[in-house]
Amino acid sequence: MATSAGTAKVPVHGLAWLGFGASLFAVVLAFYGSLYAEKHLSGSPLREARGAAGLPATPRSWHERVLANIETSLFGDRIDRKMVDITKNSNIANYTIQLIAFVIPFVMGITAALLGGWAMTIVERENGRYSGNFQGVFSILIGMFAAVISGCMMFSLYVWPNLPSLYHT
Repeated sequence: MATSAGTAKVPVHGLAWLGFGASLFAVVLAFYGSLYAEKHLSGSPLREARGAAGLPATPRSWHERVLANIETSLFGDRIDRKMVDITKNSNIANYTIQLIAFVIPFVMGITAALLGGWAMTIVERENGRYSGNFQGVFSILIGMFAAVISGCMMFSLYVWPNLPSLYHT
């Protein structure tokens, strides 16, 4: 089968790949911040509201027991309890987790969205020399999603506790 001369593959611009990769990394960190970091931070408002419910429950199914056994053999206890102990005893660990779970995904999400937009501008101006609209668009979408998730978490942790309560009489 002969190939036609006009079907050469156009390379994806590097900025599009960079933005796409940064957006995926940012959304993974944002999901960690929204789903797990609250259980790992000692004294966080959402963990305090959960009380003992914030700690891992007794494993019931076989795969939960296997995971609990792996965590216990690797860390000496369940990871959630171990992280709470670490963040309770070390301000550096507490602030590091807050930085990784909330601040970095916010900044990286916005940066990824900007990179995706710049990549799309370059791709459109080059008139077919580069491709990368797919990566550019999704780096904008995923990057802003990560920024919104981590922005909401930062609001709930740092701003919401300082607002006056509307429920007290």
